[in-house]
Amino acid sequence: MTELERRYTRLLRLYPTGYRQARGAEMLAVLMDSAPPDRRRPQWREVRGLILGALRVRAGANDRRTAGQSWRVALRAAALMLLIQYAGNALWPLMYNPDDAGVPIAQVAVSIAIATACVLAIVAVFRGAYLAAAVVSAGAFVLETIGPQIVAHFATLPYSTFGLSSGGLPLVVVLLIPLIGRGPVVVPRKLNLLLLVPVVSVALNAYGTLTQDPDFQTGSRAVWQTFAVAAILWSVVDERVAMTFGLAFFSVVVDRAMPDLVLGGWSTWRWPLTDWSMWRWTLADMAILAILPVLDIAIGATVAVRRARI
Repeated sequence: MTELERRYTRLLRLYPTGYRQARGAEMLAVLMDSAPPDRRRPQWREVRGLILGALRVRAGANDRRTAGQSWRVALRAAALMLLIQYAGNALWPLMYNPDDAGVPIAQVAVSIAIATACVLAIVAVFRGAYLAAAVVSAGAFVLETIGPQIVAHFATLPYSTFGLSSGGLPLVVVLLIPLIGRGPVVVPRKLNLLLLVPVVSVALNAYGTLTQDPDFQTGSRAVWQTFAVAAILWSVVDERVAMTFGLAFFSVVVDRAMPDLVLGGWSTWRWPLTDWSMWRWTLADMAILAILPVLDIAIGATVAVRRARI
């Protein structure tokens, strides 16, 4: 075995054992046949290609797919991530009782109902029932919107907080609509690891609020920002990850406007120019937050189109 062949063999060990046993000999033969007789080490282009190829195989991203298929996987994954996020957000505030006044039964019932609806929507997505998932998600948003009024009506004890309506659940409905009636979505199992991100986000958000630790007060947003940046780099391996984080991260942008919408009233949307002093900083903050998801989606979509042409 020549020095060049040994170097190629070491690079091929990056691939999973089963893949290497099935195609390793053929790949090594092609590499050796294309190399000139006097070459002693692989070219950088070949090293880069083999490393990226191994990462794609291990990530389940080496299949041939159209740009539309990549979009469908990203839409599905983003919807699941948001559903998990908001199921957790509905439950953990029940543990927040800073004034020891107790949590009203009505608030417990509404929160559990919202979380249950999110779980049912998650099950529907995994079963490919996207219309049912969209309907249940819309119902959860309606319940989340009228939840404070329900609690205020039935509560007999004073209560401290109740979460404001978020923009995540309507965004879930928007993400699910393109999947309705399009058949099953083929998703690599390893891509489901993305669903751990909202779990970590909810845990940090809950810990920061319950302990009043300033280092964790913005934990949820920091988690999404960190993974959204990492997803841009990972797009050379699997562009669907960047597209997923770009779509899901828009919930943070929408959530930034929800407090002003709920507290300021619908008139602030109908007549924004008459209330510009209130909205200018909100819009500026939303624009800054939108930069990262736009980059994720743009880069991921570009790579998806290029991969589809190969």
